[in-house]
Amino acid sequence: MRGKKCLLSLLLCLALLSGCGGTGTGGESSSQPTSAPEISAPSVSDPETGDGQEDAGSAEPQPEQYPEAMPEDFELAVEDVPELVPDLLGIRELIYEEEPLFASQEEVAVYALWNLLWGRTEFECRLTRELAPSDGAGHVVLDSACTAAMSYYLFSAYHTWDMYIQEDGDPDSVFARVELRYEHPEWDLEARAEALEYVMKNPAPIGGFASYESEMEYAREIHDYVACQVTYDPMGYDPNDMLYSSRYDSLQEAYNVLGEGQETAVCAAYARAFALIAHYAGINCAWVWGNETEESSHAWNVIYPCDGSEPVLVDVTWDDNMSWDEPGQTEVSGAYFYLPLSTEMEHQADANMDAFLRFVNEGVG
Repeated sequence: MRGKKCLLSLLLCLALLSGCGGTGTGGESSSQPTSAPEISAPSVSDPETGDGQEDAGSAEPQPEQYPEAMPEDFELAVEDVPELVPDLLGIRELIYEEEPLFASQEEVAVYALWNLLWGRTEFECRLTRELAPSDGAGHVVLDSACTAAMSYYLFSAYHTWDMYIQEDGDPDSVFARVELRYEHPEWDLEARAEALEYVMKNPAPIGGFASYESEMEYAREIHDYVACQVTYDPMGYDPNDMLYSSRYDSLQEAYNVLGEGQETAVCAAYARAFALIAHYAGINCAWVWGNETEESSHAWNVIYPCDGSEPVLVDVTWDDNMSWDEPGQTEVSGAYFYLPLSTEMEHQADANMDAFLRFVNEGVG
């Protein structure tokens, strides 16, 4: 990314992020609870977060207000991108003790996401012996936690440098450590700059969306934009070609859609790019992986609407494949856009990821 630095751009960046449910910049609290906090249902569907929900008997919601759009020739410099990614669920607001103890898979996943949202790729914790009765079981817990956290962190091109549990004499728990090392954080930053630039040119409401319809309309614009950015790569039809390639070489990252000079991608990248732009726009959107067989798998998105209504499915990849998916494409199918999850039968989320999304969005653990 190369472009003029602009004070207004930076101010707008911060203004937009203030409506994404995130804490922006700042340090951790020095408060030390006696145990890890209980996670019930972090949600953006809270009147205090600016999603337009109203208390019973209150006045009707105020019309959504939008910042001024940046001109089409505006380019956001990567150094002007806020350091922290958007935090749609308010996860950064949680407070943990130095080595929190966890008894469930979902709690570990929230802790992994909490660290990643703070920009930390190393973390330590403790697991109950019921959760990690053996080294192998403990490794599965940690690996599954990191995989589930990618539903909201969105950047998966990492190498697992450390991931283990260790006995240290505690009769009730074991020590656990994870260290992830990212391949090309500069490429992820470029994708973030492009996503935020899109939102600055196509502003989302200040303080968040207040109506289902306006949020859906904006999501459709992102859907069409992502589909028209790239074409589907035939590599996706033969997963064996992807087994020994990096995430970038196998076209699975948001960068593969949003990065300069990128032309083709597979489903994982489509869904990550869609979610990344949605996050900067303040839309609670998860990246979801599933439909796994011995030969293949798939990725798509789930949006949790601002009015608290039923989650909806968005599959940009399938809609792109149902369209004239060629360079210069201008129209995109909407067959798999905003489908209520209760009526959608063609997508089956990975069980671990589904449990995590229910845990953080619905309080079902």
